[in-house]
Amino acid sequence: MELLGVTEKILQQYHDNQEMYRNLTHDINDILTRIVSKNNFRISNMAIRIKSEEALKRKIEIKNKYQDIKDVTDVVACRVILLFENDIDRFYKCVKENFDVSEYNDKRKKSYDDRIDFGYNSLHLLIKFTDERCKMIEYSDYKNLVFELQIRTVLQHSWAEIEHGLGYKSQYEIPRDIRRRLTRLSATLELVDEEFVNISKAVDEYNKGLVHTEKVLKTDININSLIKYLYSSNDLLDIIHSAKNEYGLTIEDDTSVMTQTKLIHRMHYMGYTYIHELDEFVNNNIKSIRWLAHQQLSQYERGDHFNSYFIMVWISIVMLMDQGINDPENIFNDEVLESIKKFGESIVNGDVKIIINKSKEDNQLYE
Repeated sequence: MELLGVTEKILQQYHDNQEMYRNLTHDINDILTRIVSKNNFRISNMAIRIKSEEALKRKIEIKNKYQDIKDVTDVVACRVILLFENDIDRFYKCVKENFDVSEYNDKRKKSYDDRIDFGYNSLHLLIKFTDERCKMIEYSDYKNLVFELQIRTVLQHSWAEIEHGLGYKSQYEIPRDIRRRLTRLSATLELVDEEFVNISKAVDEYNKGLVHTEKVLKTDININSLIKYLYSSNDLLDIIHSAKNEYGLTIEDDTSVMTQTKLIHRMHYMGYTYIHELDEFVNNNIKSIRWLAHQQLSQYERGDHFNSYFIMVWISIVMLMDQGINDPENIFNDEVLESIKKFGESIVNGDVKIIINKSKEDNQLYE
């Protein structure tokens, strides 16, 4: 069959299959999304596309080897961009468990002379739905239908995009001095990818270490350490239990309140850098903290939701009183600061009369 006739035939098949291709992209996205969610993959992006008619026609004419639309294996193609390089093989393992792999091309394994192609370090697969899955009515149209899947990291993808923008077709078209600079940069990015993996592992180990109370006390004040401390301090746990059991509140954990009130910066400004310093303050001022907690919790109705991390905000208010009411971020207005000052006097008199708005949208103190 002449090329023109073959091209027309394949393009007609392409048009006839459009609905199937759209359904296929939807089903691929559904399965891959579940793989990502179930296995806690950290991804930057996932994209699925149907090849355009112009690109398909150009490929048929250039390759001059296709006889049927099924011979073109990238009519439907998907790219998954992961944050970390060590997740590529783990993601591939999950793909094998859900699809049949027709072709495996690991472009990460290359000779030194090809190091300039860092951007193509991705894993390229040709895959199809398993025979078992195709027995299900919703997947029966996809039997033996092959599509392409690329798996790469953010850095690999960024390099590929920039490299494409440089406009050369192969490394041999580049002047020797420029090629040498690109090779050095490629090697550097590989090291960066590896270092991101090492940092990710170190962060995971750090978070695991925070499970132990003695390690929590030795860490600096940050979001993760405050989370661990709140649920490892018996005094603060007593307040949470009181909110649940005595006041009948539903406990929720929304750490955003600590960001909204710039809590970490506030504590650092007031001289509290490490958790053991915070713990010492809590131990020395637990009476004031409990008084404020009691007053705030009494404003809720039974059955209301209570964000446990408000307790950390209350602690910062007691810190403000302890240091003479100096608000580093100007979050509290003059009226609020005056209320805090009165609160300090009220503790002595046993008469606390200030409350905090319990809505997430307005974490302000008022009388």
